[in-house]
Amino acid sequence: MCFLQCASLLLLIVVTAANNKIYFSEGDNQYWSPESQSFAGNVIERVQMNNLNVDYEKNVIVKGIAQLSVKINKLLVAQTNDNENVIFSPLSITGILHLILMGSSGPTFKEISQLLDLNNEIPDLDERSQMIHEGFGRMLAVINKTAGFQPLETIKIATALFVQQDYPIRAAYKFFAELFYRSSIENVDFRKNSSLAQEYINKWVSEKTQGKINTIIDHPLPTETRVVISNALYFEAEWERHFFEGTATQKYPFYVNGRNSKATIEAYLMGNGGFFPYYKDEELGCTIVGLPYKGNLTTMYVIMPFESSRDRLFEFQSKITANDLNNLVSKTNFTDMIILFPRMKLEDTLDLDKTLKQLGVTSLFNPHQANLGVLSAGTNPQNIAPDLTKTSSIDEIRKSLDNENPGLYATEIVHKVFMDITEKGTTAAASTAVYLSKSGGRVTFKVDVPFMFFIRHDLTETILFWGSIVAPTPNYNIPQ
Repeated sequence: MCFLQCASLLLLIVVTAANNKIYFSEGDNQYWSPESQSFAGNVIERVQMNNLNVDYEKNVIVKGIAQLSVKINKLLVAQTNDNENVIFSPLSITGILHLILMGSSGPTFKEISQLLDLNNEIPDLDERSQMIHEGFGRMLAVINKTAGFQPLETIKIATALFVQQDYPIRAAYKFFAELFYRSSIENVDFRKNSSLAQEYINKWVSEKTQGKINTIIDHPLPTETRVVISNALYFEAEWERHFFEGTATQKYPFYVNGRNSKATIEAYLMGNGGFFPYYKDEELGCTIVGLPYKGNLTTMYVIMPFESSRDRLFEFQSKITANDLNNLVSKTNFTDMIILFPRMKLEDTLDLDKTLKQLGVTSLFNPHQANLGVLSAGTNPQNIAPDLTKTSSIDEIRKSLDNENPGLYATEIVHKVFMDITEKGTTAAASTAVYLSKSGGRVTFKVDVPFMFFIRHDLTETILFWGSIVAPTPNYNIPQ
C-alpha cells in the first residue's frame, strides 16, 4: 500500500505597542457572547439560507484559492536556489488570510480582499463580506465531513487564536471565528511567561499535525505579543491504486537540467500500473496525470512540462493560470498507464511576510497602518465602540468603528509544511518488475525531471497542497 502524509502549519504573530492597561467593553461582550441563543439562531438561520447558492464557494472562494496558489508559487520559485523545492498549503494560507480579513478594517481589509480577488466578484464587499466567511465555513465543513467517508483518508483542519490572557478580543469576532472556522480561543501569558506560551503553542501544533510538525516557534515570543493565530492542516490518505513495493522502487537518475543533460543526482522512483486520469496538452506544452486517493474524493495531480528542466518548469509556471489548471483537470480521461513517480519526504519552512508584501499586503505589517479593529477593541478606552448591541454582522461592526484602531500589526508569518510519500504492503518483487517492464500499448509517465503537483479535494475543487519539485528529497549524488 502507499500512503501520503501531509501536515501544514501557518502561524501569524500579531503584536501591539500599546500600553498595558486593559479595558473591556461590557456592552460589546454581553451582547456578542456565544451564549446569546437568539443571536446565534439568527446567524445560523442566515447561513442555512445562503446554502441555496450552491455554486458560490466554487465561483468565489475556491477560485480565489487557486489564483492565490499560482501567485504565491511564482514568487517563491523566483527566490529559490539551485535544486530547491517549493511546497506550501494554499488552503492553510487562505484560511489564515480569511481570519485576518474578518478582523480587519481600512487598508488592511482592502489589501487582503484584493489579494483574494474578492472585490472583483463582490462589488459591495464592504457591506457583504460576511458571505465570504459563511461560504468558507461551509467549504471547510464539506471537506471535514467527506474525509470521514473513507477510513483510510484523514483531513483535519484546526484553527486557534492564542490570546494574551488579559487582552480583549471582541466577543463578536470570537463568536464568528468559532461559528465559521471552528476556531478555538486559548488564553496564554506572553508577557509574564513567554517560554511557557511557546511550549503550549508548539504542543498544540504537534497534536493537530499528528506529531509531524513538533515545533513552529523555535524561540520565546516577544513579551509584546498579544495574539497568535494558528492554522494546522493534516492530510493522510491511501492511494486508490497502490504503488508496488520491493524491487519496483528503484534508484533512477534524476535530470534537474533536463534529459539531454548529465544527471547529477539519483532518486527513488515508485512503480505503478493501471488506469489513471491522463491528458497531454499540446497548446500548454505539458502532460497531466491524476493519482487518486481512496474513494476518488481527493487526487494528486502531477504536471510535467514537455522537455522539462528546472528552467523549463519555472517558465511554464510563470505563464500558467488558475483557469489552465481547472481546464487540464477537466480534460483528463482514464488511460492505461505505467507510472514511475518519486518517493519523497518534503519539509520546508517559509517566511511569508515578504511574499505577502510583494503581493500587495503591506499595511498588515506596518504598526502605523494596520487596522485589526474588528478583531480587538484594543487597550485604549476611546477605541472601544460604546454600543454595538444593535449590530448583527461583521460588516456592521466594521462600519461602526470609524477610525478606531487597536494598534495590532503582524511581525512575521511562518508557514511550515511536511509531506511524506511512502509505500507499505506486500507485492511480489519479481512479478512486479516484469509487469512494469512490459508496457505494450500503455502510456509511460516517468517523472525523472522537474515537475509540479497539487493535491485537490475534488468534490469542492479546493487545493490543499502545492509543490514545485526540482530535486525530490531524499536524493543521492552521482559520482562525476
